[in-house]
Amino acid sequence: MNTREPAIVGFVKDWDDVPTCSTHVLRHMGQTYPVLWISSIGTRKPRPGGRRDWRRLLRRLRGGLGPAELKEGRLRVMAPLLVPKAQSGPARWLNRRLFRWLIARELRDMGGGPVEYWCFVPNAVDLLPPPIAAECGSGVRGSGFKIIYYCVDDWTQFRNLDGEWLGRKEAELLARADVVFAASRFLAEKCERAAGSKVHYVPHGVEYGKFAGALDPALAVPDDVAHLAKPIIGFYGNIRQWIDFDLIAELAARRPAWQFVLIGPVFCDISRFARMPNVHFIGRREHDRLPGYCKAFGAAIIPYDLRQPRMASVHPVKTRELLAAGVPIVASAVPELKGFDHDILLADSVDEWIRGLERQLDRQDRAAISERVRPDDWAARVRRIRAIVDEVA
Repeated sequence: MNTREPAIVGFVKDWDDVPTCSTHVLRHMGQTYPVLWISSIGTRKPRPGGRRDWRRLLRRLRGGLGPAELKEGRLRVMAPLLVPKAQSGPARWLNRRLFRWLIARELRDMGGGPVEYWCFVPNAVDLLPPPIAAECGSGVRGSGFKIIYYCVDDWTQFRNLDGEWLGRKEAELLARADVVFAASRFLAEKCERAAGSKVHYVPHGVEYGKFAGALDPALAVPDDVAHLAKPIIGFYGNIRQWIDFDLIAELAARRPAWQFVLIGPVFCDISRFARMPNVHFIGRREHDRLPGYCKAFGAAIIPYDLRQPRMASVHPVKTRELLAAGVPIVASAVPELKGFDHDILLADSVDEWIRGLERQLDRQDRAAISERVRPDDWAARVRRIRAIVDEVA
């Protein structure tokens, strides 16, 4: 049995993107183990008119063959130069050759121990080491590495991605994975149909100490919301087409004295709200600043559009963050948000949303709301995850 510490290679998104569960899992493991964060390997082709896509591509061209950059603890980040959404045989061959050359250099610096490949995107399967006996048809893999698939989304349901292709990649990855983690019950059940007992349901955690800081009287509310009239109804996350903007517009129209503050980068048309003075899109704010904004929220909303099939599988990372900050929530009836009792009220009609928000705004038990999610701290989650992975031969 190899007792050397593992080197962890994580296929995730860009390092500077909005934090999600992959961010928290790898950052926690990076406090103890050497972690190589592989920034987005491309789940789609760059859009012809997408300036953000082309800026990212230019960054890759400038530094995609260079060494990884140490970010914190033992975690380093590499943004390899690869063909995005490689589907053809030559493109996959080129990506594998480039990646093996780049990663060999990094693994030497990470101690030379056994390797764990943590795949948070399904097309990472194309970059994994091949089965050692594949040429013999036995499918037996060599010792020295493990494959972990951390399923965070139903990849077949994204409007802006090739769901059929990602579905095929996920099937390949589920067949090869030693361990599978699923962030929602829906995803766990889906993965179990292919991977059986290898699948473990692990709901998202929370940086509890950070967000419970919202209860500290000494924490200042940020200036850009401190001047707003109360109550403030808050949301943060990526502003995309899966948000129910019709609902937000109706709530804001029927309750003009309420201020709706939506924090996050905007990826869709929100021009309709320019005429609504009580709806404020203030852009992205860094994760460390979010507790201050949570302190300003009288209540929070998670207004996802349930007409989109993807909503059956989502588990918003923000859920326990808001609760740790003591903020009661009203949300769309996302399956994974059931079971939080009165701390999260689920609503369908606009009338239900208004009644739910009125009830949550009257709450005076923010400390108790926070205390109920203390056991869900990411440190405890990652310890459980590590125990499962370490038990796999």
